[in-house]
Amino acid sequence: MTDLFLSILGISVSGGLIVIVLMLLTPLLNKRYATKWKYFIWIVLTLRLLIPFTGVNGPFIMDLLSQTKTMAISEQEEKNANMPADATMQRRIIVEIPEQMTTPINAQSEKNEAGITMLDIAAFVWAVGCLIFIFVHFISYFLYKRQVMKKGRIIEDAHIIMQMKKLRRELHIRRTVCVMEYCEAESPMIIGFLKPVLVLPKERYGTEELFFILKHELVHLKRGDVYLKLLFVTANAVHWFNPLIWMMQKEAVVDMELSCDERVIQGTSYELRKAYTETLLSMIHRRCVRRTILTTQFYGGKKIMKKRFRNILKQNGKKNGVFILICAVLVTISFGTLVGCSIAKENKEDKEIEKEHDEPENTEQDDLGQDDLGQEPDRTESMSEDHSENEADEPENTKMLTFSKEGEQEQKQATLAIGDGYSVYLPDDERWYLTSSNVWTAGINEQVSLWATQFKGETMDSIDRKLESDGYVTDEEYHKWKQEGELICHVRLKAFENDVWGIFYSYPTDFEEGWGRELSVIADTFALSVVKVPKESDRSDGAGDYLGEEECQEIKDMIYEFSTAYFNYDADGVRKFLSDTFEGDVEVYDNTGETSDFTVKGLSDTDEKKIENGTCRASLEFRDSNYEDMFLYVSFILVKENDGWKIQSYGVEG
Repeated sequence: MTDLFLSILGISVSGGLIVIVLMLLTPLLNKRYATKWKYFIWIVLTLRLLIPFTGVNGPFIMDLLSQTKTMAISEQEEKNANMPADATMQRRIIVEIPEQMTTPINAQSEKNEAGITMLDIAAFVWAVGCLIFIFVHFISYFLYKRQVMKKGRIIEDAHIIMQMKKLRRELHIRRTVCVMEYCEAESPMIIGFLKPVLVLPKERYGTEELFFILKHELVHLKRGDVYLKLLFVTANAVHWFNPLIWMMQKEAVVDMELSCDERVIQGTSYELRKAYTETLLSMIHRRCVRRTILTTQFYGGKKIMKKRFRNILKQNGKKNGVFILICAVLVTISFGTLVGCSIAKENKEDKEIEKEHDEPENTEQDDLGQDDLGQEPDRTESMSEDHSENEADEPENTKMLTFSKEGEQEQKQATLAIGDGYSVYLPDDERWYLTSSNVWTAGINEQVSLWATQFKGETMDSIDRKLESDGYVTDEEYHKWKQEGELICHVRLKAFENDVWGIFYSYPTDFEEGWGRELSVIADTFALSVVKVPKESDRSDGAGDYLGEEECQEIKDMIYEFSTAYFNYDADGVRKFLSDTFEGDVEVYDNTGETSDFTVKGLSDTDEKKIENGTCRASLEFRDSNYEDMFLYVSFILVKENDGWKIQSYGVEG
């Protein structure tokens, strides 16, 4: 048992050092990477703490101390051997000890050699501490679970059952989960290892609040967080003597909750994230007095809750953390061996890791399209360097783009596409084509588009304010986004001399992990170009191929007047706004819900406002009380006639 204890001691020391490093790097990791990557690192470190294979173990430490002692004695003997005999005799002191004093000492030494040593006592104390730790936590858990199963009531509410089925389908959870109500539960939780049960306190929940509570706990279930908590508790029990492991266990549980929050709100709007924080806020008022560690019940105090709120509301684009995770795994597994190596070998390992870090650096930057927005990136120089290195393999007008999707890297060859005063690299296999001077559309999905708008004589702040008035919210500095129906629209602002360029891209809401990742990388290849696409008129004068301000206002007024007739079932009134080329039956809005929140889209300063073949497009956004969770749209194709703009076609879209 002493050998096992020494191995655990060595692992605990090396693991504690890694915990210190991770705690120091936490602010940087939280800023640049999603919390799930740090959570994965804790899991790997916990597994390492529970596997006492050879590294910096106890025998190694004891051997090292023995070698040091032997070397010291040898040096002393060598030193004495080189001294003159007279000097040795002069320094020698002889002390005679009475026989009565030497006998007890010898007897005591023989007893220690034949019996229990201090190391045996330390190993025994460690083993007893492990058993007590595990016994206390498991007994507490089983007693609490027994109370839940005895006093709890199985919920048969149809609304909760339907919500559970819907969320299980969404999260791809096949196993059935029993939902129980327990009046003494302080907060919702998952309890049980073989047959998990979702426990709800006896409270009244709103529809939205219930949705977030159930989804949060089902995410815990899908990820197996109950088993991972058992893993953390076991590691804490084995290393109960190390305060750094206690800190690790506490931090891992916090990161478990933060990463769970990130999964719950993935792809949601700011309003839904805010509603989610309100649900968490209601949990504070039901503060946990008694907690069971082997469940997903969590409170953490007001400080941790504030940290969760900030993490939820400030969901900026963060880098993919696969590289960091791999580095952490390698360091965690090999740390014990590295400590025992020489300094020269450590330096060699550091250089190899640094080299591996430098090689994918540009790849990670491409993955998430991070840049110092508001400053002109020198794309021309970087592209020249890339092409010079791969000149033998690729033409000068192509480039390999690297995307990170769900933790995996994917490379695509892209061709330089020239727009009106700018250029971007577009992947060849997506069949991009130019629908107008500044709008590119993916041939494989025509809901995916990218365009660039030049704001002459404007400043970054003035455009930023205009975007906010048009419904965009800040993702990070000079990077905004908004949701329009089933599309997510992003814009990134870049300053060039006296002008500001906006790089816009949009994609369906269901493709955040796909197109959302790709378009961010594509937008990052944006650069000014001396080649311009010729056009018949300049956009800034508001005439010719683009709508002017007066025409935009005329169309807005006409659409609002049309909506009055359309939503009041006045077919004759609708007919007055239709063009001579209108075909089909005159239709009015046939839903019974109450309509509100009317907004004309497609005619703001940041929209294309392009006239093609004498027609332009716009839409009317509105709400219907029968569809509270979504906006509806009436889409228009408009044509210019002698007496003004008229509607050539229209229809409602979800």
